[in-house]
Order: sequence, then structure tokens, then C-alpha cells
Amino acid sequence: MTLKVHVQKIWPAPADDTLVGQSMVTVYDAQTAMLRSIFGPDTELHIRYNDRSTYFTSCASMEAYNNVGMLNGLAEGEAAGCDVALISCGNDPALGAARDLLRIPVVSITESALHVACQLGRRIGIITMDDASPALVERNLRSYGLEECAVRHRPVRSAGFFEATAPWFSDPDYLRTRVIPRFEDVARGLIDDGADVIVTACGNFAAFSVHDYAWVSGTQVPVVEAVSAGAHMARLMGEMRQRHGIGTSKHGAYRGIAPHLAARMTAPFRDDAAGPADARRALQTPE
Repeated sequence: MTLKVHVQKIWPAPADDTLVGQSMVTVYDAQTAMLRSIFGPDTELHIRYNDRSTYFTSCASMEAYNNVGMLNGLAEGEAAGCDVALISCGNDPALGAARDLLRIPVVSITESALHVACQLGRRIGIITMDDASPALVERNLRSYGLEECAVRHRPVRSAGFFEATAPWFSDPDYLRTRVIPRFEDVARGLIDDGADVIVTACGNFAAFSVHDYAWVSGTQVPVVEAVSAGAHMARLMGEMRQRHGIGTSKHGAYRGIAPHLAARMTAPFRDDAAGPADARRALQTPE
């Protein structure tokens, strides 16, 4: 049976991107090629970009605006018959809300990488791109119940990258001489503080997997790159859904509401024609 995977992006498609435009084509193409190599040729990848974006991924208020479009896209993936959904952003935006909304398994890249890292070492250190992201990743670390698995002091640290990342994917020499040394400066600080494994927390670090970088130089410390970890986790969860019928729990934290009711109540956010009368009828319809 063909595995169908929905991949949800946080930014618009390059053709519709009014801020960075075509500069992300190289990044997205390389990420997609890597995903296809992990999922295999028989997997259907449904890649969905965000119709609208604030372009901020490291600010909680702006993240909330992004999440509306992401949830719409994720719901479309489930309606299209996808077996699993993968959120492709290192701050794991909309993850809890998506599990509340959908019945298929939903995974995100950094959470997946953290769980993989727990199988490889006792203490985890996490590296993000920019200086604003550690606060959101630390928030997620606590919500996942994995805080005790991370180093005690500043478990999430920024490598301070504020640059276009297309060269990371297209130029291995640039990655090796300009990016990895800066990344490893931060990684070595985490190792000194007790980290056995380093986890990346941004989709741009997928360039590491593209160019086969997986160990901090001169050490026995592995680097778990989040996009590849998320892809492997999505494949596992999608295959488990196909073979065993598993899905997101609808008891307790992710119970949500009935799909028909959710579809009606969120119609205005999808530019549908539903109005107050439709909402009232939905509320009066038994589950």
C-alpha cells in the first residue's frame, strides 16, 4: 500500500513569497530530495506551504498567526487521505493544536529528533539558528516532558546564524568552512556541560544531513539533524497507521471536537462561505 505523507511548511511557496521569494528554492528542493530518499520512491509526498505567513518563526505571537494557515493545510492533508503529517519547522509550531484537530498521527521535526537522541545518550544539548528561538524550544522541551533529559544549564543555545542558507545546501565547502565551525563552537560548550548528543532545532540544518555531517569533529558525540529524524519518525508512524490502524488519541488532551463540527466552525478561516447560521446549525448537530 502506498504511504501518503503530508509535509506542512510554515512559509509560503517560493512563487508566492513576497519577502524572500525564489531564494528558498534551493533549500526546499534539497530538503524535498532528502525526504524522498528517506521515504522511498513508493511514498506520495503532499507538500503544503502556508498561504499566509508573518515570516517569524521565533516569536510566539507571530507564530500564532502562522498556525491558522498551517492547521488548514494539515486538515487538508488528512482529508486527502494522508497516513501521517509532518510539521517541518524546528520550533514545532501548531503541533499540539494539530493533534487536537486531526486523527492521523502528527509529528514534528525537533520533537522527533529529541526522542531519537534519547536512544543515543543520557543528556541532550540543542542548537537553534537565531537568538530568539531558544525560548520557544525550551517551552517545547518542557511540554514534551523531556527537560530532565537535557543538560541542566541552558539546554537550548543559538549558533547565531542570521543569513540566507541556500549556500549551505548548494556548496559543501561553504558548509564545512563557514557553518560547521560556528555550530561546533556552540556544540562543544554543550558537551562541556554534559551533553552526550546534539540535536538541531531548525529546518535549515537539514544541510547537515544532505552533506553527511553527523558527528561533532574530534568527538564521539552524534548530531541528530531534525528534518531527517522527523522524516524517519513520520515514516514509522505512517506505516504503523497503515498496518495497525493507530492514530492520535481522542481521549484527554487531544480529544478535540467532532470533525464535522470543527470543519464548520473553522470555515471562516479557510475563506469558506459559512456564516453565523452555519455555525449555529453545526452546534445543534449531534456528534
